[in-house]
Amino acid sequence: MTLNSQLRREPDQAGSVGRLVARYARSGRPARRSGAAGDAIVESLPDAVIARGLDGVISAWNAAAQSLYGPSAAEAIGTHYDSIVPAVWREREAAIALGVTHAALTDCYRAERVCKDGAVSDISVQIAPIRDATGAVVGVATIERMVASTPSWSSEVDAHLSCAFEEAPVGAALVSVQPESGGRLLRVNRAFGELTGYSVEELEASTVQDLLHPEDAAADAAAVAQLLKGELSKFQLEQRLLHAQRHALWVLVNVSLVRDQSGKPLYCIRQAHDIEERKRYEGELGYLVEHDPLTGLLNRGGFIRELTHQMADARRYGGGGCILFFDLDDFKYVNDTLGHHIGDEVISDVARIVLDRLRETDVLARLGGDEFAVLLPHATASEAQTVSANLLEAVRADGTMSIGRDRSITISIGVAAFDADACRTPDDILGDADVAMYTAKEGGKDRSTVAGPATRELATGRVTWAERVRSALQNDRFELYCQPVVDLGRTEVSQWELLLRLPGDHGELIRPAQFLYTAERSGMIVEIDRWVLSGAMRLISQQRDVGRALVLEVNISGRSVSEAGLLDLIEEGLEAAEIDPASLILEVTETAAIANMDCARRFATRLRALGCRFALDDFGAGFGSFYYLKHIPFDFVKIDGEFIRNLPTSSTDQLILDSIVQMSRGLGTSTIAEFVGDRETVEMLRERGVDYGQGFHLGAPIPVVEMLAI
Repeated sequence: MTLNSQLRREPDQAGSVGRLVARYARSGRPARRSGAAGDAIVESLPDAVIARGLDGVISAWNAAAQSLYGPSAAEAIGTHYDSIVPAVWREREAAIALGVTHAALTDCYRAERVCKDGAVSDISVQIAPIRDATGAVVGVATIERMVASTPSWSSEVDAHLSCAFEEAPVGAALVSVQPESGGRLLRVNRAFGELTGYSVEELEASTVQDLLHPEDAAADAAAVAQLLKGELSKFQLEQRLLHAQRHALWVLVNVSLVRDQSGKPLYCIRQAHDIEERKRYEGELGYLVEHDPLTGLLNRGGFIRELTHQMADARRYGGGGCILFFDLDDFKYVNDTLGHHIGDEVISDVARIVLDRLRETDVLARLGGDEFAVLLPHATASEAQTVSANLLEAVRADGTMSIGRDRSITISIGVAAFDADACRTPDDILGDADVAMYTAKEGGKDRSTVAGPATRELATGRVTWAERVRSALQNDRFELYCQPVVDLGRTEVSQWELLLRLPGDHGELIRPAQFLYTAERSGMIVEIDRWVLSGAMRLISQQRDVGRALVLEVNISGRSVSEAGLLDLIEEGLEAAEIDPASLILEVTETAAIANMDCARRFATRLRALGCRFALDDFGAGFGSFYYLKHIPFDFVKIDGEFIRNLPTSSTDQLILDSIVQMSRGLGTSTIAEFVGDRETVEMLRERGVDYGQGFHLGAPIPVVEMLAI
């Protein structure tokens, strides 16, 4: 019986309690103060129950935890879990917790804890993931209890091993410490045999060294020697046992020494826990940390590591190399028209085509989205240009297999060289190549550009945009405009869409299209979304105080949809402002929603739980629009202006509009037509059952202060 099979047969401890703890942890206080029945169950358990977030901060601590370790709940909650974990255990336990959260499985192990009075206790730990209301893993719960010290075994007990020893779910063995025995196994239990694949008789004719992987034997022998000298009271090692089928099996072994009444060593007790599954997950996690799951290539972190190593070699031994930075031309069009799954196939095809044309010493990585980088060790700029030309031709010729020969896939490449210059960093080199690539795009795409003074001058301009955005955030310089959304049935404004403007150097107002690209690439887009959302909730609250009901739509980026912290900001803001959640509508473009379906679904579900509403912008622009609407709970669909501009004269647009309206009605979703430009379009929209309209004919964007004065 392995450790994991035991856990699966005992789900109540690690599973059911884990679910109770999830709510208990979110309350952040003991049950006796919250009054929740589930919390009371956790609070009354005889075992210590502790919950912590993914950051390791303790969020729940029951009465038994206080009895076992000393600190009260008030003292423990908010501190890091490492405060009760001896330093020698921290790395190992962090790896176990990481495996549990990654695989969403339970585990158990033996460990030590530091009590408030400084004493160190042996404990057994059962650990399980904690999920939030959407099913996402947000932390771990542990059930911990004191482990009694190993009893001394008399010769009589040694001859008639107790039932507890024989039936223990963990592999256990009594091992001779006599020098002439060579570590012979005196007695083993059934679980030890199941763990190793040998019969009890075979094991009791073997030694520890027979079972150990040769690379682990020396460390084990050294630890046993320290045990016999009295330098250690016990030890714990991760080591590999050789299974009967001759494969290596990872175990966590705990070894303690049994002495007689005079202090003479009698034998060792070895307990072996199966950690093969954890080791496998650790290996998978290690791989995922530096690899892209779609293509199997290195990711940005892995590429930076390789580039850093190559640059260090250049500084030490001389020489240098080049990198190529490229992405797919007009890739957004592929995703929008053919669907995200075809986009993934195109990315995989391009990765394969490029990889087939590189040397074994070259390094290809997918940095994210449709962006790739190639490291060419020891290559000159001229050689890198030759490689670039070959890659451009190869992708142009073969990059159409996923989308058909009537379409074309091309790439644009930026080339940057590095040498022994100690002042340059990997980010500097990538930045040069990035700007060179965009110079190639501006030059017509499907070409390469080498980084130089001209591209660096362009880079300076782009940095200026980043500085403008950062300054606007830090100094609260963004301005809010708004555009009305009109209820076509009642011919009145039902809500306002907030629009962002950035003041220019000469008093002009800069539209988002000019700076959002920089904000997206720098990561500042999430901060911008937070700024607009906070402003929206503040406006709604202020208008409520003067007796006016105001409903606002706020656009959010695809990155923010993946940010759990943004939902926390919304929840806290709604509570602080005491406003009706339905007065806040969050709007995301279809492309952003489909980029991460799972995140969008969780985001929309939690928004609805809060009472807010969710709108899908640019509906109909994507190939899989109807499929995505089926799986994400939206309250509004904003019909892409492409189907509205020519509505009175286009029978095709009219048919598409009718199908969207009919489908939306069936799903209980309201429709908003964008880019409404004239009265004839308004009348046609009203006749065909569209609920709301938005566009310059119905109302142009105006400053928020003007809207408030209406």
